[in-house]
Amino acid sequence: MSLLFIQYWDVIEGREDEYAGFINNTYLPAIGTLGFVPVGGYYVEIGFGPRSIAVFSAESLDEISRIITGRDFRDLALKLRKYVTNFNSTVLEPQGTVKAGKYPVQKSVWKFNQYYNLKPEVKEAYESFFTDEYLPEMEKIPYLTVTNCWNVVLGGFCDIILEFTFKDPEDIGRLVKNIEFQKITTRLKKKFITNYTNRIQKSTQWFREPQWFTH
Repeated sequence: MSLLFIQYWDVIEGREDEYAGFINNTYLPAIGTLGFVPVGGYYVEIGFGPRSIAVFSAESLDEISRIITGRDFRDLALKLRKYVTNFNSTVLEPQGTVKAGKYPVQKSVWKFNQYYNLKPEVKEAYESFFTDEYLPEMEKIPYLTVTNCWNVVLGGFCDIILEFTFKDPEDIGRLVKNIEFQKITTRLKKKFITNYTNRIQKSTQWFREPQWFTH
């Protein structure tokens, strides 16, 4: 199963053109040679920032550690910081509750991601509820894909990220108004989790195009 290495940032005002050229001509080609596979780029439409998100996949924590502790990656990240602010990163590992193989490249999609922490001493009860009730209820909804449920193993601000994928942004609105989604998410919040938040992300144009990571 793929792990994700995610970087977040805001583009410095006035440096958008230089930034776009650097991302497409230097950053992405170079980071690919280090071993990361670019699988998605997003702009946060609704929710907390930073606004720009780059997602890369890797096969193991050892591989991620090898790449991000290497001099080439550090030099590349320092060059990127000339063009961005509010820079940070996180590593996600599949929780194992969602059946998923290699993480696919994400093009022309929208994300409704949910972020939360587990309450103390509810891990087993949460896993049972999530696997036996929550996931089956979400899988009944034809216009969404439960892409994965991730444990945050490095960086970030929460324990878990639940990733939903949509082809049409209007379907996110349909989900939020869905009575069954409201009921079961209320149960999730009341019994098992704290510090819940979410955001809506729009995939940007493909990596080789000049507008990647720009709104």
